[in-house]
Amino acid sequence: MKYAIFGNATYNQEIHNKLQAINFVPEQENPDIVISVGGDGTMLRAVQHYINQINKVYFVGIKTGRLGFYTDFLPTQLDELVEVLQKKTFEVCAFNLLEYKLVGKEHSKTSYALNDLAITNPVNTQIIEVLIDGLHFETFRGTGFLLSTPSGSTAYSKSLGGSLIHPKVKAFQLTEMASINNRIYKTISSPLVLHQEQTIVLKSSNYENVVLISDGIYESFKDFDQIEATLSDKTVSFVTKLKDDFWSRVQRAFI
Repeated sequence: MKYAIFGNATYNQEIHNKLQAINFVPEQENPDIVISVGGDGTMLRAVQHYINQINKVYFVGIKTGRLGFYTDFLPTQLDELVEVLQKKTFEVCAFNLLEYKLVGKEHSKTSYALNDLAITNPVNTQIIEVLIDGLHFETFRGTGFLLSTPSGSTAYSKSLGGSLIHPKVKAFQLTEMASINNRIYKTISSPLVLHQEQTIVLKSSNYENVVLISDGIYESFKDFDQIEATLSDKTVSFVTKLKDDFWSRVQRAFI
């Protein structure tokens, strides 16, 4: 099996030695399995790095940070990890990606996020038309929106008051950021949970000052006037310990 190591270099040589001892082969460009060493941010960057081959790569995390929702193993458990990979005594957990398209008058760009896409304007109030499956839902005024996946519902979305959604629920979420609500302007003022077959469109004429952050990474794009989003069929496959489910991860992370 071919493997790549992504992230913290502190344990790289030890990981290499243990994996090569069981005839695993290092391969950074086209691995079968990616070992992320760090926290959730490192794992998100690893997923983005291998996004073009996401359908044939497995990810496993070694936690060296404080919070590791996507990381199952500690540096002290390298022998256990090697044994799990060698004997294939693990489960595979598949998390759907958020698919979003930035659309301009002359061009468009499609990208993916494992956790979320934040659409914010720290300077001006955004005025955004929200359409669900082509039908106008509301006119939003405020700081912005967060689009998130079920696995991403435990991250930024949770801090905005979004719901926690089990990854087996094929849905995605739209959560408001600092909406303006008074006797003149009104928004739904509640997170929206949409099923996988639905598409949400966010249209605006003042996206020029907006900041887009996808999985904690700045998304560079100019001259667009709408964002289209849905839950993708594409999934990220994680190697996880046996008998370890989503709610156990939530409990470890927050309680």
